[in-house]
Amino acid sequence: MKRANLRERSFRFQWNFYERTISNYSILVRMFQYIEDGDGLVAHLPKVFVEETVFDMCQITVKDDKEARSGFYSLDKGLSAIEMETIDCLGDTLVTPRVWSDKFGYGTIFIYPLTYGINSLGYLVLGKKDRMELDPHLQRELELLGEGLTKSVQLNLFIANLRQDEEVKRNALDSKLGMTNKLLENVIDQFPDALLLINEDGEICFANDNARKELSNAGRLVGESLQDVIPGLEKEFFEKDRILKGEMEYRSGEAYKLFKLESYPVKDSAGNVIWKSVLLKDVVDDKVCEEENLHRGKMESIGRLAGGIAHDFNNLLTGVLGYASLMKRLLSSEQQLFRYAEVIEGAAKRAAALTQHLLNFSRRQRRLTGTVDVNSLLDDVLFLLKESFRDINIVKTFDNSLPLVKGDEAELQHAFLNLCINSSESMSQGGTLQVTTSLRNYVGNRQFAVIEIVDAGCGMSEEVKKRIFEPYFSTKTSNNKLGMGLYLVDKVVRSHGGFIELESESGKGTSFTIYIPTKQAEPEVIEEPLSDLLPVPSSGQRILLVDDEDMIRQLMARVLEGQGFSVLQAEDGRSAIKTFSENVVDLVILDMIMPGMKGEEVLKALRAMSSDVKVMVSSGFMSEEQRDRLKEFGIVDFLDKPYREEDVLSSIRKVLAKGRSAAMPPFNGVQAIAGSNHTRQ
Repeated sequence: MKRANLRERSFRFQWNFYERTISNYSILVRMFQYIEDGDGLVAHLPKVFVEETVFDMCQITVKDDKEARSGFYSLDKGLSAIEMETIDCLGDTLVTPRVWSDKFGYGTIFIYPLTYGINSLGYLVLGKKDRMELDPHLQRELELLGEGLTKSVQLNLFIANLRQDEEVKRNALDSKLGMTNKLLENVIDQFPDALLLINEDGEICFANDNARKELSNAGRLVGESLQDVIPGLEKEFFEKDRILKGEMEYRSGEAYKLFKLESYPVKDSAGNVIWKSVLLKDVVDDKVCEEENLHRGKMESIGRLAGGIAHDFNNLLTGVLGYASLMKRLLSSEQQLFRYAEVIEGAAKRAAALTQHLLNFSRRQRRLTGTVDVNSLLDDVLFLLKESFRDINIVKTFDNSLPLVKGDEAELQHAFLNLCINSSESMSQGGTLQVTTSLRNYVGNRQFAVIEIVDAGCGMSEEVKKRIFEPYFSTKTSNNKLGMGLYLVDKVVRSHGGFIELESESGKGTSFTIYIPTKQAEPEVIEEPLSDLLPVPSSGQRILLVDDEDMIRQLMARVLEGQGFSVLQAEDGRSAIKTFSENVVDLVILDMIMPGMKGEEVLKALRAMSSDVKVMVSSGFMSEEQRDRLKEFGIVDFLDKPYREEDVLSSIRKVLAKGRSAAMPPFNGVQAIAGSNHTRQ
């Protein structure tokens, strides 16, 4: 997803959230206005709920010992109220708020029981003509409003009882104000964000519980000047009728906060501004999540691009390696030409190694094995790093006995790559980057895989060391450096149950030591290798080669025919199916990435015609998920490109030496594609 689209969605989400917050606050204020008037509470609030929420209908029913009062408002005349007895029949299902779909003539209906202890006071019913999914945040807000309405109804009933006594009537105003203020504080304290109310002099006259927590360094808040609590506010902020929005940074102890700030005037029934509200939402986590998604998307795109390039490159390398191998066999008596062929083969092998590192990098973007080989991962990272930082000398010392760790390969790869790139960039004049892995017991004798990354760069001051893992902190001056790299590294390591130690001094380099808990060792299953001396069974064996690259088909055909096999060729999926249906084939070597029909489609068609024919899959780029999925089709082996003559013959020797593959049932929907019920005897 493009960055602009993601920001637009994020902005729309935030805007919708704050619109709902102000709407909810408006509903609460109207509740307080009608607390003293019980009939008004029931009669007028349904319209307020419909106007300020996404629902088409609202019904409020309040009952006491004498009577039941009900208020109803709907945007659609075709929507009707629900009988009290019908709701009562729901019984125990209404102990807590509930959401139903397609009930009582509504697509979606939300019912909040108004209770006092174990006694039922009535119901708040919100209905939507069409069916919709209630967002968990929206449902939580509705429950808060329902709780506010419950408190208002309780207070209303309480005031009504007080009015029965003359002495209580004389004190009714003070009691109402006291309880209203308490109710206001209790309800608003449950708001998910910090909320401040300031008077015309700019002093804070109310701060909810979240405000006191978020702004804990600001003192007691109530009675303080907002300018002292939030320095740097413009003069226009304190104008009564101004609606303002923006962002502000705030540091609470060692914690860094980034707030989304909005301010709205709060007016009385006559339209006079009595307060000004200030809403503060901590958006650090949202920003971090946004950066993580952007980073992950970018890395996946790079991995996908690398995989595509590697696939095409592997096809070319297959031809180079294969023909170099044939040349060596034919030129064994010509030492000079034989040496040239060896040089060609050696260069192709180096290119294949680079391609393999690119493939490993790409596969990790989508591989979810749950276990990570740290040495292998670091080897890929350092190989790619070496190609990018030619003036950096990389020294790696790996403990080969290092066990696996539990975790996400892609996340750890990003973390190590980020640390190594930072270390390399700190050595602008060149230097040595040392990467070491080891196994240590630490913290309660727990076993950790330890990764040390040591550079000879410019180092860090004490101030930088204290802030290096903060979000949005960066020592780089470029505008495109958002300062999220090391924060995300620390977050990834912590999410894997580990921690980071940092040692650095200005002018003397930096050392990062990462500790990650190891995984419980599991017994390794070792497959007994077939003897290389085992002859390739070729008499009467027919092999079907399916590959869109003519060079590869010709190479394979020459190698296999030289061993006595009968070889059939197909340049695409359609011709492969046709050839297979007209001939008896003992082994199919199938390329996965071809124009037209893809390899998996061809494989399904072949299995529909024969459930036991042996199939080897050949590809220059295949993820672990693809391999696992193909194994379900009874694939006997994988032939990874690029390969040499001896690689091909070794794989075929192993496959043909095995017993018949387990019968696979035909796959629904592919019989018509196959056009034949081809079987093997």
